[in-house]
Amino acid sequence: MTQQIYNDVITKLQHYMLDENNIQKSQIHIAVNKEQKKRFVKSSTVEKKTLFCPREKDSLFWCFYVMKYGDTSYEMLKHRNFITEKKLKFECIEKIRADKQLIKTYKFATLTHLENNLANDERIDVKTFLSLCVIENLNVIYINKKTYFKLSISDTDTNSIHVIYCLDNYKYGHEQTTTNNDITNNLFPLESIDKPIKAISAYKVQELVDICNKLSIETTCKDKKKDLYELLIQYF
Repeated sequence: MTQQIYNDVITKLQHYMLDENNIQKSQIHIAVNKEQKKRFVKSSTVEKKTLFCPREKDSLFWCFYVMKYGDTSYEMLKHRNFITEKKLKFECIEKIRADKQLIKTYKFATLTHLENNLANDERIDVKTFLSLCVIENLNVIYINKKTYFKLSISDTDTNSIHVIYCLDNYKYGHEQTTTNNDITNNLFPLESIDKPIKAISAYKVQELVDICNKLSIETTCKDKKKDLYELLIQYF
């Protein structure tokens, strides 16, 4: 009886003994884990979004700077302080004054608004940003929540496009992606920055429902046309 108990204990301890068989199994297990870790790291790196968010207060202006000069130029710029920023903004004002007709053609903002925004305000607004893109011949997609506005200036054959994301707390992010990556599929297109939607008379009830659904705005079957339109006004 005692011998049987002893044999049972020995059998159960076989898995924990450092014999040749168990050592080989352990090495295989470690190799498999390392390979799985490599695959996970590689997958995570590929899926990670390449969004660049400037650290400065006027992050939208510095997104524009990166669009124009590149992120390497941004990183190599030693002094991204108030004085440097104002110097760059006054250079933008000079360019705007030199190409007034182009600014008037796109009508994002008046010359007075652009000059005042660049010279006196802590941050540039979207109208000024888009006007600067016009001056510098830069194509961009501006994304805010579930909406987007596309500005196409250049007809050059390129497979690259600038994307600006409106984040929280007056922060913006820049991403350069390919035209094949259609990031606007599930977003609502804005025809104008000033007027995101048309007058209520331009829509049918179902069209308003469809827009609400695209923007993830909750609706009910009891909502009337004016109710749906009011929901959209509040969203924008």
